[in-house]
Amino acid sequence: MGRYNLLDEPWIMVMTEDGENKKVSLKAVFQHAHTYRSLAGDMATQDFAVMRVLLAVLHTVFSRVNAAGETYKYLTLDARYVPQNEIEEDDADDYGEELFETWEILWRTGRFPEIVATYLEAWRDRFYLFDETYPFYQVTKESIAPDKINKAPAGIICGKNINRLISESKNKVALFSPKYEGENNKEILNADEIARWLITFQGYTGVMDKTVFRTEKYTTSKGWLFDLGGIYLSGENLFQTLWLNCMLWHTEESYRIERQCPCWEYTGEELVANYLQGKTVKNSAALYTNWSRAIYIPEDTDTHKPFALQAVKLPEIEHKEQFLEPMTLWQFNQSKSNKNCFTPRKHKEHEVLWRSFGLLTLSYRNDTGKGKIEARRKPEIMAWLDRIKSDLGDKDIRFSAVSMKDDGKSFSWVPTDEICDELQLSYEVIADAYWIPRINDAVEETKEVIELIYGDFLSEVKDIRGFVENQKEKQKEKQKEKQIEKEKQKMYFMVDDPFRRWLSQLTVDAGKEAALKEWRETLKGIVETGAKKIWQTAGPRDYIGIDSGKDSKTGSAKGIKNIATAYRDFRIRLYKKLQ
Repeated sequence: MGRYNLLDEPWIMVMTEDGENKKVSLKAVFQHAHTYRSLAGDMATQDFAVMRVLLAVLHTVFSRVNAAGETYKYLTLDARYVPQNEIEEDDADDYGEELFETWEILWRTGRFPEIVATYLEAWRDRFYLFDETYPFYQVTKESIAPDKINKAPAGIICGKNINRLISESKNKVALFSPKYEGENNKEILNADEIARWLITFQGYTGVMDKTVFRTEKYTTSKGWLFDLGGIYLSGENLFQTLWLNCMLWHTEESYRIERQCPCWEYTGEELVANYLQGKTVKNSAALYTNWSRAIYIPEDTDTHKPFALQAVKLPEIEHKEQFLEPMTLWQFNQSKSNKNCFTPRKHKEHEVLWRSFGLLTLSYRNDTGKGKIEARRKPEIMAWLDRIKSDLGDKDIRFSAVSMKDDGKSFSWVPTDEICDELQLSYEVIADAYWIPRINDAVEETKEVIELIYGDFLSEVKDIRGFVENQKEKQKEKQKEKQIEKEKQKMYFMVDDPFRRWLSQLTVDAGKEAALKEWRETLKGIVETGAKKIWQTAGPRDYIGIDSGKDSKTGSAKGIKNIATAYRDFRIRLYKKLQ
């Protein structure tokens, strides 16, 4: 007999209109999404993982029925709303138009219809957190029996290891843990916590565990979400956020008529078999509910005692050109096994979202000669935004970014922290053919000024001041680069808020050249002020300076380099660049 059904039990954390946090059930989150501001779980990465489960529900339901709950004429559904036939290619365009109509009607309605709850009720038996037959996001004990895995028992993962607020192993204590150590408190998880962290763990896993299935060798997954530079659109309430990101008609034609198949429409055994057989993920619902591990949680689990689960590694999703995924930045690889192909690009620590503006908004592919190709590809969610633009009017669009940091060790990939950011822009500006390349130019120019012009000034100052003594040359250079990078990050921080304000004030009607000139003047003032502070704190040693050596071409002496000459050269380059 199953326990703790997610359709009824409150386990999803949301923020209400008055700013309070509240736990709600799976059915309730859809029934009242328009009254909630957002998801409000333990971490932004957890919210991202849970949001994709909610999106899997919506993709499944509204790929089969319209806004009124009526079955599309191209499909025949059974009692559980499962299609008994496939969409014919000849009907694809008409089907797509009806999907867009469904999206537009619900966007104008502003809330989800009862058909979502009706679908969930039809699959009630698949949403028990603790169950001996169909446990949610898990397999049964028989699926990981000793004869099926390389070592028995399957790997044991404790509560404090799946709780990403702690991520503590048996060998390393987490400092500043949100849970105290005594009475096994770090190990204890309530049922609602187990549900949220279970979903998160399937997306952000790592590879520290060792158990695999007895089959042909396969590349094990560290969690599909772990490698994403997650990008999604945020609305004024939870309904808008979910519906803005619900791509009922995929921008890639090859995925458009694929049946949506979330994990709960299969048994755990069927899913594991599909993963091990290398079946390609071809639909959004399957991608959003993909597993990295075959997980077993005993059905008699006592939530008052230390929690643990058993896990067996599953194969990873193909990363190369995986354009089914709409919610990530992409990087074009110039070398190694993924050469000349796109793979997901994680967000980088200390690198705010606007610095990736080109990756967010531009798509191109250029052959530069000698076999070298330069390319960019914007996320599919941006192409979807172009498709629904007529329904959005002149409202601002908020882009949310989320990635999980790791320990940088390929043998573990332990999650260590998360990277989050937001960027708000007028949709009219985002859709304007004039603004997109020019905003990107402004971003690249800003990066060039800080990285090269200001960075070179910092490098010269470090040389003049002797920087470090009594160290080997490699140590000196490494320490120097570390300090310069720290100072550049401070400058990015100084530039960040003014650049965001400038972006938010852009319009398609105001003087565009004047706006660009305004940002150059602002940037010049900020960077010059930063360099001036360094110059003004100079001491006698800085003015004595150092010998610049000889010119590599003429062999003549370059003379003395000191703080005055360094600051002079910096200003000349800065003014020339931003004139």
